[in-house]
Amino acid sequence: MNSNFKLYKVKDFIRKNETGAIDLEKSKQIVRELATAALFHQDHNILIDMRDTSLIHDQTIGDLLELALEMASYKSVFTGKIANVLPDDTKRLARAQQLKAALEIQGFSYEVFTTFENAINWLSETRDISRASPN
Repeated sequence: MNSNFKLYKVKDFIRKNETGAIDLEKSKQIVRELATAALFHQDHNILIDMRDTSLIHDQTIGDLLELALEMASYKSVFTGKIANVLPDDTKRLARAQQLKAALEIQGFSYEVFTTFENAINWLSETRDISRASPN
């Protein structure tokens, strides 16, 4: 029998929970709020929990690029990883992947998740400490 253990070292992170309907302007407001928090807590990762949100209208590519540009204007304070937890909705996840591509081009470490646990795993430093148990 094998045991599987991992040691998690969770780096400090800023968590922003959002609920309700959102649109481009609300998304940009969230970016500005996170940038302010990140300015005072440099080198922290960020977790944005948007599982309890809905979109007012479908995002266009233009909306996503505008949001990516808004984030880029605060690049100097977004130095850590950014995890975004979204509802498990195919359309939203596809749009989030497009935003991720735009952000990665600009050097952001940004990832999209549908579960809080997976986001925490990604934000954490892990080390495998598994040992084989004697039979």
